[in-house]
Amino acid sequence: MRSVAAIGAGLLAALLLSQAGSGAPARKARGKADAGTRPVLLGTDPPGRLRPGSVTDGGTAQQQDAGPDEVHLQLQALQARIDTLERDRAQNQQQADLLQQLVAEMRDLRAQIAAADTRQKTSEQERAARQTQMQTAVSSLQSAQYRLMSGDANVDAELDQAASAFSGPARRDVEAARTALRNRDLAQARAYLGAAITDAAQER
Repeated sequence: MRSVAAIGAGLLAALLLSQAGSGAPARKARGKADAGTRPVLLGTDPPGRLRPGSVTDGGTAQQQDAGPDEVHLQLQALQARIDTLERDRAQNQQQADLLQQLVAEMRDLRAQIAAADTRQKTSEQERAARQTQMQTAVSSLQSAQYRLMSGDANVDAELDQAASAFSGPARRDVEAARTALRNRDLAQARAYLGAAITDAAQER
């Protein structure tokens, strides 16, 4: 009976010693665990000092604001080019309108010059025809004078031709000579024909 008690007491003592030996390492391990894991620092900047524009939310690199972007600058350049082209187009349109006006004025001037040239040529032709007619009428009167000198009073054709060609005093002289012939005054008729020739020379 005593031996059983002694064995039991020895086992209990051994058990207590084993628990006492294993208790310290456990507390030490829990102490290390309670201390937590030391944070790991990334990069070269110390904590609390971040470079401007180096990191944004989510860790994405962001460039600093450098003013209007490239697209906006290109749009401004295109708008300036459009404005310049519009001004050039307006100036070219004004020049084209002015040129068209000048061309129209030149066309009108050429038409006026052509019309004036035509009128001048027509006037010259009429004057030449008038001179020819007057010269023919004077020649007829001179022929009538010679016939009257010979006593031939049949000069009505010559007087009619002269009367159609002359105007003013020369024509009145021809009519006076016709009246003298009706009165059979050949000398007076010749005198009026001479006056008609003189007045006709002034009408040329």
